[in-house]
Amino acid sequence: MRKTYRSRVRIYYDILNAVLNQGHARVAAIMRDANLPYDRLQRYLEELAEKGLLARHQDDPSLFYVTEKGLRFVEEFQRFMRLARAFGLEI
Repeated sequence: MRKTYRSRVRIYYDILNAVLNQGHARVAAIMRDANLPYDRLQRYLEELAEKGLLARHQDDPSLFYVTEKGLRFVEEFQRFMRLARAFGLEI
C-alpha cells in the first residue's frame, strides 16, 4: 500500500478545520484532530498566525481561533477540493 503525504496547504486546511470544528481549540485538541506531532504543529501554528489565518484569544492565549481570512481560506480550499474530485483527482 502506498503511503500518501499531505501537502503544506492540506496541513494548513486540516489545522484550521480542526479549530473551526470546535469554535476555538487548544494545542492538544489541534494535534489530535490534525494528526500532527507537537513540534511540527508549533511551526505550522506560527506560520498560520504570521499569515493572519489563525490567532490566539486575548483572554486565554492557550486558545486559538480562525480569523476571517482563515475562514475564507477554508472555504476556498473546500471549493478547490470539490473541483479536483470532479476531475477524479485527490489532494
